[in-house]
Amino acid sequence: MFAAFLIIIPFVTFVFYIRAISKTIKAIDPEYRTQSPGMAWLLLIPVFNVIWFFFLLKSIKTGFLRMYESQRVSQPIDTGYTYGIAMGCCWAAIFIPKLIFVALIPMFVFSILHWTKLNNARKRLSEELNRN
Repeated sequence: MFAAFLIIIPFVTFVFYIRAISKTIKAIDPEYRTQSPGMAWLLLIPVFNVIWFFFLLKSIKTGFLRMYESQRVSQPIDTGYTYGIAMGCCWAAIFIPKLIFVALIPMFVFSILHWTKLNNARKRLSEELNRN
């Protein structure tokens, strides 16, 4: 039972987080994307995922910015980039033995904040595109 709490529940939550990232990339018009939505699933690869996460963050930010610059949306949309960077830094710090307990709680907090921003960004983008 304790193993389920420590392994299965965080893994399932992480899969839903990856799904949110993939859906956000998919919401970006294909001509403005720098990554395909399926590339988010590379986050399931251990160790590589910490580095790949930063590339996905940049891709999402760039896609939304390109849509704004081409006037597909009327205002810039906040994708939670800074929360994502903070979460990624905490995630990387977990690999440093003495920092694991210091970085774990902020990592979860920043991931929730980032996840919320991603969902809000998708919702705003959908509203903007439906208006046009």
